[in-house]
Amino acid sequence: MALENRDPPAWSSPPPPSTSSAPQLTLYNSITKSKTPFVPLDSNRRVTWYCCGPTVYDAGHLGHARNYLTTDVLRRIMRDYFGYEVVFVQNVTDVDDKIIKRARERHFLAKYKEDHPQIDAQALEDTRLAFAQYARDTKGFPADTISIEAFPQWFETQRQLIESPILDEDQTIFKVRILALQSAVNALQSASNGSPDPAQYYPAVDGILSSYLGNVKKSEIPPEEHAIFADYAAYWENHFNEDLRTLNCLPPTITTRVSEFIPENIAFVQQIIDNGFAYAIPGGTVYFDVNAFENAGHYYAKLEPGNRKGEAKQEEEVTAPPAAQEGVSAAELEIQNEKALKRSPRDFALWKKSRVGEPGWQSPWGSGTSISAANVNCPPLNVCSFAGRPGWHIECSAMASQVLGSQFDIHSGGIDLAFPHHDNELAQAEAYWHKDPKKSQDPVQWVNYFIHMGHLSIAGAKMSKSLKNFITIREALDSGEWTVRKLRILFMMGGWKGGLEISQNFRAEVDLWEKTASNFFSSVEALTLEAASAGGPRQKHLFRAQEKQLYQDLKTAQKELHDALCDSFNTGLALSIIQDLISKTNTYIKNNQKSANDPDAYFSLTSIREVARWITKMLQIFGFEASTGDNSIGWSSGAGSASLGSAQNKQTVILPYVQALSQFRDNVKHLAISNKTQLVCQELLKLSDNVRDDQLLQLGVNLEDRDSSIGEPALIKFGDPTELIAAREAKLQAQLEKEQKKEAARLEALRVEKDKAEKAKVNPQDMFRTEEYSEWDGDGIPTKDAQGEEVTKSKRKTLKKAWDKQKRLYDAQVAAGSGA
Repeated sequence: MALENRDPPAWSSPPPPSTSSAPQLTLYNSITKSKTPFVPLDSNRRVTWYCCGPTVYDAGHLGHARNYLTTDVLRRIMRDYFGYEVVFVQNVTDVDDKIIKRARERHFLAKYKEDHPQIDAQALEDTRLAFAQYARDTKGFPADTISIEAFPQWFETQRQLIESPILDEDQTIFKVRILALQSAVNALQSASNGSPDPAQYYPAVDGILSSYLGNVKKSEIPPEEHAIFADYAAYWENHFNEDLRTLNCLPPTITTRVSEFIPENIAFVQQIIDNGFAYAIPGGTVYFDVNAFENAGHYYAKLEPGNRKGEAKQEEEVTAPPAAQEGVSAAELEIQNEKALKRSPRDFALWKKSRVGEPGWQSPWGSGTSISAANVNCPPLNVCSFAGRPGWHIECSAMASQVLGSQFDIHSGGIDLAFPHHDNELAQAEAYWHKDPKKSQDPVQWVNYFIHMGHLSIAGAKMSKSLKNFITIREALDSGEWTVRKLRILFMMGGWKGGLEISQNFRAEVDLWEKTASNFFSSVEALTLEAASAGGPRQKHLFRAQEKQLYQDLKTAQKELHDALCDSFNTGLALSIIQDLISKTNTYIKNNQKSANDPDAYFSLTSIREVARWITKMLQIFGFEASTGDNSIGWSSGAGSASLGSAQNKQTVILPYVQALSQFRDNVKHLAISNKTQLVCQELLKLSDNVRDDQLLQLGVNLEDRDSSIGEPALIKFGDPTELIAAREAKLQAQLEKEQKKEAARLEALRVEKDKAEKAKVNPQDMFRTEEYSEWDGDGIPTKDAQGEEVTKSKRKTLKKAWDKQKRLYDAQVAAGSGA
């Protein structure tokens, strides 16, 4: 057959990818207590995610950063790495016992300052009353015996507790409260010596006086007065959102506030009542009926079954009334009477009666009866006067169900919320979406995957706003000890599930990882600028065994990182894989650097940039402020891609000038080295080093010397002057410590030799002639101790070994002396 008449071979389809060995994303599921394959409800790769948001009554601290920044990393991986569309719903708790108490206190303290611009007799008397109330409410404080006058002497007995860095929860609370008492006592004592300055007095007594005023004046706030509490919560919500923006956390897809979902909360509670799993008591409080829930076939406390029989924590705060009295206060008695109406100690509040000084919303409960869920709209307050508010747990069940429905993929939050909050959430939702487990083949599974972020600890103690043992996010960033980038590295290294304790060693690991990545990006950027500005013949592009190995290292790292992320978001391992790849790439650069022994050495900048591009892409996915764009490499300059481009343009503009200076310096340095016996050349070398280590660093230019003997110019790197100078200081400090250790080792060696020489001068026949023994043999070895008892055989054997060793030293010393 003629060649031109042949048909082309049939096209063969590539074999389909094998899925048997490909890792699948698994998540550690708090419900199953195991890693389970992640299968979203929506086959179109849409993931529904509800996250428990903040209770906004104070500044966010590093513990919150640990929770929400870590959640942000997981969410970004889910969206930007695995390619899911993530609908992320996060609530804001703006109606809560802590918010109510704090808002009330701040409101009345502000009014009090207006009414008492100067510290008058009434202000001093109120402070004394505040001290008495705060002292009574401080568990463990002997309020009956310790007066304001006796407090300073008593406080000194607590010095060990005050100064201890490690305390348990009860000790921490006690310490915080007695410090508040001490501050007030100091202010009162200062006031007795003259007219106090309100600017100093009020901050000193704030802790006790605000608590006192919030309690004695709370009856002035009617239930329908919501603005006091709403304004306070709004301030801290904005504060929290600003912190998360600073941390580069993505905003929620949907935000739900408790105060904006009151009708939905009421309807949700009523449906649970209608389904037979809740009951109202006189006064308007509604409790969840745990026994009825379990008797219907449901399971309570799925997340922490060990707490199933325990009494649910109610988060109910009761403050003693202003009038001093013996026994139980009226408020405490009211709570006790209500608890007595609970059908079981395990029952928890779905809807809470609004007490004096608390905001309230109209509710259909109050007489102990209820209406159907289909008709929960209440008449005006003067008709339906049963003011109440949502319980702690109901808000998330109601709002998540309202937005995401009867089932969604992921629910996340801090591990401290697992019980009772999340367990009660599950019970409420299952009671609302109730299907009889005994009859239905498809029981309610409201959440498919529950993931909990671990605690953040310092010195073994969990950070907590209520314990006041926290460092705020802003304090941490303003101190300069932490940056947004360092925090993200820290939390990724620690992983999301387990507890994380900040230690010096862990901090050093964070610094090392950041330094490794930053130095790598700086080197790649410098090599790129150098190559772009180089003239002469075209650059070589070789692909040898070394380049092939580098690409294999990249491929291996990509697979290992994919496996790590599939393994329940193992971010700590992911960062370790990236660090290892950087190390291998640095080794490739070093081994292929031009030198006197190998002036024709070659490395592939294209291959190096490919590694750097992939690392940059992963950092973008993890939420670091890295350079954006398909060809971008390294960290961003902090203000986004626009400023990065501006910075790169500036570097391109000034590079020729820096190159000219650097080349001049290289030439001067080379001449000086060639004639360094001359004094002027030694001075030139010092000036050359000064230009590199001082003047240029202050301008953001770092010259990295290479082998000048073959004309290899210094590598020019650009960076932040502060960081460059800090790196120089750290290097000098490390060199100083190394020299100090070397000198200490030399001196120690001299001391040992001197001691050895002095010891060698002792005649072995005299070495044991001490008061410890009373008789010796002809060689001077003891035969009896000081009491005249025979030396034991084992003891004599030990003494003989020491005698033999000393004799050898002595004989060698005598022989050396004779030889001299």
